[in-house]
Amino acid sequence: MKSEQKTQSARSAANQRWTLLPLTALVLATLGGCAVTPEPMTGAERKERIQQDMNALFKDVEPIAGPLSLHEAQARALKYNADSRLKLMEEALSNAQLDLSHYDMLPRMTVSAGYSARNNDALSSSGTLNNGVFTPANPAVYSGAQERTRTTTNAVLAWNVLDFGVSYVRAQQQATQTLMANERKRKAVQNVMQDVRHAYWRAYGAQQVLPRLDALLVQVNDALRRSRSMEEQRLMSPIDALSYQRGLIDLYQQIMRHRQELASAKTELSALINVKPGAKLVLTGDGKMDELPGAKILSDMDALDQAALANRPELREEDYRKKISVLEARKALFSLLPGIEINASANHDSNRFLFKNDWTETGATVSLNLLRAFSYPSMKQAQEAQLKLDDARRVALSMAVLAQVRIAGERYREAITDYTINKQAAEVDARIEKHVVSGVAANSESDMTLLRARVRAALSEMQRYVSYAGLQMSYARVANSIGVDMLPDSPKLDDLKSFSDQISRVDEAWQKGDFQQGSSAPQSVAVQATESQPVASQEPQPTASLPVAAQEPQTTESLPVAVQESQPVAPADAPVSQQVAALSVTEKEAR
Repeated sequence: MKSEQKTQSARSAANQRWTLLPLTALVLATLGGCAVTPEPMTGAERKERIQQDMNALFKDVEPIAGPLSLHEAQARALKYNADSRLKLMEEALSNAQLDLSHYDMLPRMTVSAGYSARNNDALSSSGTLNNGVFTPANPAVYSGAQERTRTTTNAVLAWNVLDFGVSYVRAQQQATQTLMANERKRKAVQNVMQDVRHAYWRAYGAQQVLPRLDALLVQVNDALRRSRSMEEQRLMSPIDALSYQRGLIDLYQQIMRHRQELASAKTELSALINVKPGAKLVLTGDGKMDELPGAKILSDMDALDQAALANRPELREEDYRKKISVLEARKALFSLLPGIEINASANHDSNRFLFKNDWTETGATVSLNLLRAFSYPSMKQAQEAQLKLDDARRVALSMAVLAQVRIAGERYREAITDYTINKQAAEVDARIEKHVVSGVAANSESDMTLLRARVRAALSEMQRYVSYAGLQMSYARVANSIGVDMLPDSPKLDDLKSFSDQISRVDEAWQKGDFQQGSSAPQSVAVQATESQPVASQEPQPTASLPVAAQEPQTTESLPVAVQESQPVAPADAPVSQQVAALSVTEKEAR
């Protein structure tokens, strides 16, 4: 008997060894396959990636058929600009995540199937327990109730009431996150509109002035060449020739220094409207160089303050952030409640020793973390502190927004004065140039005097265009500081011409003092003034800082290239002075 048991034990051990061999081989092969070596990208892969990016960048971009107007440039930027597309994708992602969060509220349905096999029978024997001493049965009788191989399947439907409540709050938070993404998209649209307006008028100035400056550079080079030739031929004294050449070099440096301000203007505009760099652009200028854009909007600054507090995307985002904090507090409160789970399942087991191979099962469980209840006072205190922080951040941000509105208004007034002066200077230099030309014809003026007069007139004309671009930038900053939506309520993105006309109508309404309250219909600044100002303030009063000449259709001051970038609001937990500095550059920097 004992020899038979030993023989069976030896056979069982041998079977186990042979069973482990394939498993060991599989583990070794898996570990060998996990060895990772870095594989750098090949030149062909990079070339393919570049081609894909270029195709994606200019895919479906409608070619420019003729001269480009300002509003068509803005329409193209909103439709084709890569940053605008990115914000639209972020909003679409947020909406998709909101749809996904709805499925978290559904019950949990789990389906599983299994297969098990063993190399021997699962047998067991019984014995007796007498006075704490276990005595096996003799002779031992082995019995079993499970086959060597069997399959199992089951389907479980479970619903946790607490998880449903938490998932519902998460879905509300995700819905609020979608609204925040929409506000970020509004801010991106406003920044794009502002940047395109500034870049467009700078590019228009470059289109009008650079050919004239290039022609003057050719004239200066010709004069330098003639002067050097006369110096070599001893037709002029060395000191006179060198002084003449030094004057010409000064003119050349002036032209090049000012030319650099507008040399890259069209490239910047091309990048904003998603046109391939180097493509030829012809700008119309809209024939509005003698008009003063949006002069009526500064008639009531208090109304603009109220509009900014109501429309700015940053403040609206803070409102939604506070709502998320409230929902987060509610979700934390749910964690203190008992969890109730109800489940039902259908099961199948192929084991032939079972009396019934198919059965259903239902149940319910209740669980409660008793120790977590002691954290409620601290939790409530943290929630109150979070709400106070949200309010303080919003108040600090409101102060920064109000400061930006006032700064934008002051810069706009100064831009009007600056453009008026530059326009007058350009007109005077043009008249001087005509008189010098007449003097040269009468042999009363030298060629050097004529060349200087032409350079000065060209630079004054260029400065007039630059200051007008700054005027347009100041106007756009006022609109941006108030949170005006230049995007129509129902944009016709499929038709670029119709979309451009829509933007033009919204812009004209804003210049008359009407602007959109977010996605609502246009409302008047004067209507808002009635809520916070006396009746007498409804009539637009001229501001004291506007010069008399600026009250007629004229235009503004230039801001430097460094100011053309949109200035984001500083973090709300920063000091108010730092937030104001982040909203716009100082007067010293602007000049």
